[in-house]
Amino acid sequence: MGLFDSSEPQWLEKLLPPQFKTVEASLLQDASTTNFLSYAEQLLDEFIDKLDPLENKPQKWKRTERGFTVYLKIRRNLILFSGYDSQKDRSSTPKKFYIQWERQMIAKRDTGKCKQGTILINDRGRIIKRSIKRSPFFKGIFQRMKLLDHALLGTNASQEQGAIDPVLKEQLNHLEQVATHAYISGVIHSRATRLIHLFRQILPELEPLDLEERHVVKRMLSTELPNILTGYTALSAENRELRHRDLFQALCQMELTLHQYLEKIEDHRLSKVDHLLKVNKIRYDK
Repeated sequence: MGLFDSSEPQWLEKLLPPQFKTVEASLLQDASTTNFLSYAEQLLDEFIDKLDPLENKPQKWKRTERGFTVYLKIRRNLILFSGYDSQKDRSSTPKKFYIQWERQMIAKRDTGKCKQGTILINDRGRIIKRSIKRSPFFKGIFQRMKLLDHALLGTNASQEQGAIDPVLKEQLNHLEQVATHAYISGVIHSRATRLIHLFRQILPELEPLDLEERHVVKRMLSTELPNILTGYTALSAENRELRHRDLFQALCQMELTLHQYLEKIEDHRLSKVDHLLKVNKIRYDK
């Protein structure tokens, strides 16, 4: 089973009451919602870094920034994550989402699962209620919920140094599969392969990067790069030819960004070695 408890066939969803149907893409495509969900993903990355897996008491955080408010509460058996648009500027359609995640230790499976995922949208006084469990717009959030679930079990701490987190590894494997498509060839395939190689170097050692940089790496791996490659392969032959140069340039920009992060990681390694050498010199150079 994947991230979602979504075994229902597509035709069955058409028979569901409106509040149980997946939220329509048209309701989430505005810039405000994009910023809202990106902010929620970024905060989840930050929460993952701050949490204490040995803490038995419920842990909770609340953050209000950029006109958005996000809550996270961790219980023994559940993770509750919610957010709402708290902007006073009503140029955007107010939205509130709520996620109830059953933790892996309770679900007794390889991963936890989303028990409830709901969004409320205030459309000029009319409240629209929809499900987000299968919405691609919330994919990044659910992937981070899964990462958080793993981290609470101490998965990250128990890994050998140099290992990649299982969830990130799964995303990397998916990206490798996408890159094997027949239409991903030539210089596009070469760039995609180089990006995958950079991910393999960076993912085991994210600690030297700041929160924003880690968020960029995870977003690029989980959504941006797979989506842009998959979208490209879905184009007609004529449109693939028209977009070939743009795609190549986009991949080059991604590669440049990852190289900058890798240099930062290498500088961190060098700094650690220099410090050890300095301490060694003080101790033994008499």
